[in-house]
Amino acid sequence: MQTKTVASPAGNITGVVTDYGALFRGVPYAEAERFGKPRPVPARDIDATAPGPCCYQMRAFWDEEHRFYYREFRQGQTFRYGEDCQVLDIYAPEGAKDAPVIVFIHGGSFTGGSADEKQFDGSAYARRGVVYVAINYRLNIFGFFADGEHSAGSLGLLDQAAAINWVRANISAFGGDPDRITLMGQSAGAMSVQTLVCTDAFRDVIHGAVMLSGGGKRGAMLPIAKPSTRYWNSLVKASGARTFEEFKEMPAEHIWTVWKKTHPVGKVLQTKPVIDGELVTSSAYDTRVPVVIGTVKKDLLTPVLKHMARAFARAQAKKGAKAYVYELDRLLPPDQSSFHSCDLWYMLGSLGNSSRPFTDSDRALSDELVDRIAAFAASGEPNTGRYGGWKPFAGKKDIMRFV
Repeated sequence: MQTKTVASPAGNITGVVTDYGALFRGVPYAEAERFGKPRPVPARDIDATAPGPCCYQMRAFWDEEHRFYYREFRQGQTFRYGEDCQVLDIYAPEGAKDAPVIVFIHGGSFTGGSADEKQFDGSAYARRGVVYVAINYRLNIFGFFADGEHSAGSLGLLDQAAAINWVRANISAFGGDPDRITLMGQSAGAMSVQTLVCTDAFRDVIHGAVMLSGGGKRGAMLPIAKPSTRYWNSLVKASGARTFEEFKEMPAEHIWTVWKKTHPVGKVLQTKPVIDGELVTSSAYDTRVPVVIGTVKKDLLTPVLKHMARAFARAQAKKGAKAYVYELDRLLPPDQSSFHSCDLWYMLGSLGNSSRPFTDSDRALSDELVDRIAAFAASGEPNTGRYGGWKPFAGKKDIMRFV
């Protein structure tokens, strides 16, 4: 294994040399106590030659081999788990200088997922001169506990914000331009991206946003108006703890299991970003950054997600902001399927990591999509000399359909 060390404000970071440049994995961008806000980590030498930990989640404790997304995205992989999961991966092109940067936020209903799954490979972007960063953050009860007293909530979102700030402070050492950061996310990651670009902290410093199957107008869905003290206090009580401090010290598996099994409806409704008064101060979605937003043919609640994307794009158009809407109508081989998040294979250029028998036609489509998103990260427009014709949304006629 040939290594490369980069001197950055965060310390000397050692990664692995690749055919496109270098890959740095598991780089810590913050640290936090359980249910506490993230804080910067001291500068130090960092061995970034292997993936870092992801947050405790279902696959850390329960068998998931029967689940569709395990077979699709994770089969054959092994993962590390822990609450010290504020880490990121950097795919750095050789010789990059002032290159556009993509920061990718994974989805998973705010309860699962990690940046080192097969589909999140960023090497296709690095080969196009884009510095690609993928982040892990706290999830489920560890990332969104919000009793209003001990935590105002949105800890996972605060982790994401800390990662973006780390990138802004350090990415020039890896050849990236801190003034050209595009946020990209899928599903809950797309919801995170939309929430972040509308905050006071990031409204004017993010170059663009790409939201795959999850962005758009959501009304009361996200963020939650205020912490649900009653729900979270009921979990503390269900754990057997007599006090919050006793609950805080319980084993991670016990805390996660209590969250998983107690009040399942509340789990779905409450484990999300909340208006915390710090990072998220309003439910208004006000941003003028260029946006790419869209869905797949057979998405999760397809009509709802399509409506969300179009409504958001329509609102952007009314204030003169650019929104580029897509629909991926491609059916995947060999079973001619389409499903929520299947666009990740194409949008990230990671088809080679899949067990599906993708064809030359699939690879050509993926090359086009990656070229377009790379161009968007560079210029704010998803058109290239080879691939053009994608207009900012003004009506249904402007939706770009990829087949």
